[in-house]
Order: sequence, then C-alpha cells, then structure tokens
Amino acid sequence: MKKWFICAIALLVAMQQAAADEGMWLINNLETIYARMRAEGLKLKPEAIYNEAIPALADAVVAVDGGMGSGSMISDQGLMITNHHVAYSDICALSTEEHNYLETGFWAKNRQEEIPVPGKTVWFLRKVEDVTAEVEAIKDRIKAEGRWGMMSMRRVYSEIEKKYAATTDFEVSCMAMWGGKSYLMFYYDVYRDVRLVGTPPVSIGAFGGEYDNWSWPQHKGDFTLYRVYADSEGRPADYAADNIPLKPRKVLSIATGGVHDGDFSMVIGFPGRTNRYASSFAIDEKQHVQNPVVVQNRQERMDIIRRHMQRDPRVRMAYSDKYFSLSNYADYAKWETRCLQRFDVASIRRAEEARLQEWIEADPERKAKYGNLLETLSNGYASRCDAERALNFFREAWLGPSEALLTANRVSSYLGKLDRMHRDSLILTDKDAAGVLNAAFRMHKEYDIDTDRDLFARMTVNFTANVPQEMWGETLVKMYEAAGGDADRMAREAFDNSFCTSPERYEAYFSKNRSVEEIRRDPLVALTESVRVQNFTECVNRAERKACERACRGRHAAGNYVSALESEYAGLLYDFRASENIPQYPNANSTLRLTYGTVGPLSPSDGVHYDSRSTTAGYMEKYDPGQYEYRVDDRMRGLLESKDWGRWGEKGTLYVNFLTDHDITGGNSGSPVLDARGRLIGLAFDGNRESMAGDLWFHPELAKTVCVDIRYVMWVIEKYAGATWLLDEMQFEK
Repeated sequence: MKKWFICAIALLVAMQQAAADEGMWLINNLETIYARMRAEGLKLKPEAIYNEAIPALADAVVAVDGGMGSGSMISDQGLMITNHHVAYSDICALSTEEHNYLETGFWAKNRQEEIPVPGKTVWFLRKVEDVTAEVEAIKDRIKAEGRWGMMSMRRVYSEIEKKYAATTDFEVSCMAMWGGKSYLMFYYDVYRDVRLVGTPPVSIGAFGGEYDNWSWPQHKGDFTLYRVYADSEGRPADYAADNIPLKPRKVLSIATGGVHDGDFSMVIGFPGRTNRYASSFAIDEKQHVQNPVVVQNRQERMDIIRRHMQRDPRVRMAYSDKYFSLSNYADYAKWETRCLQRFDVASIRRAEEARLQEWIEADPERKAKYGNLLETLSNGYASRCDAERALNFFREAWLGPSEALLTANRVSSYLGKLDRMHRDSLILTDKDAAGVLNAAFRMHKEYDIDTDRDLFARMTVNFTANVPQEMWGETLVKMYEAAGGDADRMAREAFDNSFCTSPERYEAYFSKNRSVEEIRRDPLVALTESVRVQNFTECVNRAERKACERACRGRHAAGNYVSALESEYAGLLYDFRASENIPQYPNANSTLRLTYGTVGPLSPSDGVHYDSRSTTAGYMEKYDPGQYEYRVDDRMRGLLESKDWGRWGEKGTLYVNFLTDHDITGGNSGSPVLDARGRLIGLAFDGNRESMAGDLWFHPELAKTVCVDIRYVMWVIEKYAGATWLLDEMQFEK
C-alpha cells in the first residue's frame, strides 16, 4: 500500500511504546509502511515526525479553527502560513468598501498594522492517550441502565471529555478510530489571539477561480499569513494589545531547491471527513440521489449570485464568500459523481462485499448475527430513496439559500421557546429577547435584498416542483394554491410582505412589543413553520423502519436504522480486511494525519498528459481582462514581463504549482508539503478532478494533490508585496 492516510499518532506512538498483542498486527504493518517510506526517500526517523517528549515536525503543524483547514509555523515569532482559501472568510469579513482586502490584498508593514481576527483559533496538538477501555466501560454502563439511544454516543463523549478536561489546562477531544474499534483523547493548546499579517489579492490567491477549481494545470498563489499571539508566559489568551508573538516548539525551515519528478514528499495536516468504509449502497445513494440535488440547486444559486455580483461591486464583496463555498462544493459533487461512475466505485465495493459475505458465512456465530446485514442494508437504502431525495431538496432548496428565510427561521425558533414558556408576547425588555432582536445582524453586511429575493423565488420553484405536497405543511399548500400554482409569484409576494427581508424592516417591526400571533402572520415566518425538517427526517425514519426494524431489533436503538447498520458494516469490513492482512487506516476525522508520496506528472485520460509543474507563463496564457477570474493586475503583469525571479527561480523559470500523489481531503487545505528532510516545499490546496471520489475511494494512480510551490509564495511576498521584513523571520535551506 503505497499511499498512507493514517493517524500519524497511531504510527509513531505505537512504534515508541509497548503494545498489547491485539495491537501488534497494527505495529507490524506500520513498520512495513515506514520501511517503504524510507525506501522511497524519507531521511527522517519516526520520532522526528511526532514525539511528545521533544520538538518534532508535528509541533509545527496546526489545525485552523479546529480543523476547517491546516497551517504551519514558519518563524520563531509566531508566523503561520495557510491557504488563501482557508482565510477567505476572514478576508471577506475584514474587508470594507474603503479597504477591500479581497481585491487589493493586505500586507502589514509592521506588527502594529497586523489585524486581529475575532473568533480565529489555531490548535496545536500536544498529547494523545488511548481511552478505549474507559469509553467502552461508559457505553456498557449506559446500556446496562437501559438508557442507550440515538444520542448516547454524544453523552459518552461529553462524560469522558468532562472528566479529562478537569485534570488539564489543555482543550480535550475524544475521537473514535476505525468506527469505534479504538478511542483516542487528543489534547490541544488553542490560541485565540490570531492576527492577519499578509494576503495576496484574489487575482493571485484564487487565480482561475471556479473555472480552474479541481483541475490541472493551475496557477494559484493560494497562501495567507497570520501571526499567533500568546500571553507573557506563552500560553493561550484572548486578544490583548500587550500579548506577544508565540514562540512555537518547532518551526519549519523552507527549502529553496524546488521540487522535481520522483522527489519524495509528505503532507501532515488535519483532514476533515472521509467515508472510505461506506457500503456499495451508500455509494449508489451518493451518486444517484444526493449529488444530483446538490449540483442542480447550487449551480442555480451560483448563476443568480454571479449575475448580481457582475452588476454591483458591493454585491460582489457581500457575496464572494458565499459564492466561493457554493462553487467549491457544487464542483466537488459534480466531479465526484463523474469519478464514481468512471471508476465504477460501487462495483469495486460490491465485489469486496461478495467476499465479505463469504467470510461472514464461514463462521456460524458471525452468520447468525450478520448473515442478512448486506441484504437489510440494500433494502433500507432502496426503501428510503424517495424520502432521502426530498430531504436533500429541503437542505439545498429550502433551508439555507435565502438569508431572509433563515432570519424568519430564527424568529420561529424563538416563538417555539415562548410557546414552551406559555407566553403569548415578545416583550422587548425581556433578557431572552435579545437573540431574536439581533437575528438580522448578517443582513447589515453579507446581504443584498434583490439577490436574496431571486434566490428565494428560484429555490421555492425547485422545492415545490420536486417535493411531494404532503411534506409542505398546510400554510405552504394554501399560499401555493392562492397563487394559482405559480411558485415564483407566491415566493416573491411572501418575500415582499415580510419584515424579515431587510435590517431596516426587521428593526422597525421589533421597535415595539409584538404578540406571538401577529408575528406568526408574517408570510416568511409562516412558511418556515409550515415546512419543518422533522417532516423529512421522520419520513426517512419511517422508510428505514419498514425495511430494517426486524434486523435491527435488539442491536440498535430505534431510529437511524441505516446509519446504525452502516456502522456495523464498517466494523465488519475492517475485521474482514484485517483477516486478509490488508493494511488500512481510520476514516479522516479532523485529527492529525500523514500521507506520503512523490512529485510526478498526470495522464488523466487517453492521449492526455500533463507535466507535474506549472509556471508563471500560465498567467498570461490565461489572462483575460474581461473575465474576473483571469485578471492580472498591472503590477503583476510588470513583474511577469521583467522575469526578475530573484533567488526563487530555477534556470530562468519561476514555478507556481506542482502535483504529488498524496491522499488528502477537506481540512488538509493549507497543510505543509515537506521534503524527505522535513523542510517546507509547498502548501497543499486542491485535488485534481480525477481524485474527486476520494471521500469514498482513493484512486492510486490518478488521484493527485495540487500544491503551491513555496518558492512562488516567497517571490510574491518579496517582489509583489515588498514585505521583505517577513522573510527576515524565516529559515531557508538549499
């Protein structure tokens, strides 16, 4: 198994500590993998990668905002680097009409100019403990008390995390590995004073935009710099003017020699979620039920937002972050579906399931307990198909597209609270009214009424055209019929007559006390109360119950039958693969992971071949002044024409991005790409389109990681930004 996507802790702790007999199979396989890494060029010992006793590479790698992205420390003065797209929301939030950092970039000239980022956190992993025995004991106790149900694992995590948190100053998080085969407690230092230091404009940081997303070749300068601050003792602290830059335990040195085909490389980071143990039935559902709904609705939302952004720069600033998020996932879902089909991933899993069934039936005890598991799973997914499709339309076309409807939903939630308190009015002076009175806060900045009206109308048309009326609720049915079955007209009339559609209307409406009854007469509030998520989840549960209840009875709590059976399936699949001595890894879950591989080219399809590196020549080849995503500003054009690469070029060429065959997923964005000696050579920021099945299945030849060359990053900092004071903090090695 060349690719390795496994918790770095599981390898390196296991190899440094004694283990029970049960763990020896894992250790033996991990030692084999480490030997392969050495054979491919790794020049480091395991303890240089992770070590709780002395500084190691893992100490320089951080989780950004708890796993929304990854980053690394590149100076002993708290300088941290991650991707531009990981920082995208911060850049948008900090931008104003006077200082639009998304368009112009931002470069502090000194520490005093660095901008605090409210709510930003940087997580350093400090320690890991195996708590499997304790978790299992808590589970056994709850089951013995007859209190086990759908939410019981949350109670288990809460109980054990509370216990460990009381013994330490670290933040603690308990995570399951291999679907609950083991449980690890992760200890983190969480730094809360984080300041923006430098970021290129979007025309560099996201050059090519959605058109180049998930593709190759790319030419993105996808990086941003932050600085992490601490109190006088170096400990995490809230923002304070007298906080000092953090001195990290480990700082990455930056390699200036560049990358070449065949070079060993590795990525350490915090990948978010994978589902590599999913059944063939789950894969089919993703491909044929969920993804088509996602792609259809998000593409239509993007079309509406793009049209409005093109007419008004103010709208572009307000909606850039939303548009980026929509584009990123819509594109992913589209290419994931194509990859699942092209590589026939469901058939690959079905072939393995045939062997799995034989293995189950080979043992009488396994057969008695799990003999009909695959058949029951198949029936469960088939039975819930229509209900699952409706639920996805609720998520994609109803809950979320319109900011006004989300505001109405917050109002509705508060009305439910008043109902439970047996109160019939909202009183402005009540302490608990503050939340609903401030519910329109997002509209003050990230909102345009015309854009939102068009989004609500289009998505209402999609929802009513694809979801059975019995799921709508009484109010939506009446309003739809009153509009003569014209969903667009109905939506626009409801929107125009609601107080939830602008901050001015909202604040004027709640300038006096209001009765619950009159608030509920607002058309958007009435619609949110008509279309309830419970209707959809209960429909899914009813469909699953019909197919699965008999098989689940006595083994699982009522409800979420398919999910429970999928967990059971994953555990069996792990045991089956272990019986065949197949090395495997736990699903990604935002804990520290390492993947290794090499730099190399790509031949994605018949007759097509791409080199492993892109250069600055690609900027002017793609340059189109009439296309927002392919703009090149005057300063950048001048620098490209002069070809003054300084110490960052190689034989007259400046390389921008490069390809590796690492196994990454969401959350890895911003992860350091390291050479055989652990030096920084780039940042991981994307995958190619042929890797888009990666959450479910990894293609060993065609899946690639797209990385920004660290030398190009340094060139932008020095030549484009003129921020040479930042380079003075860094350590460079040839």
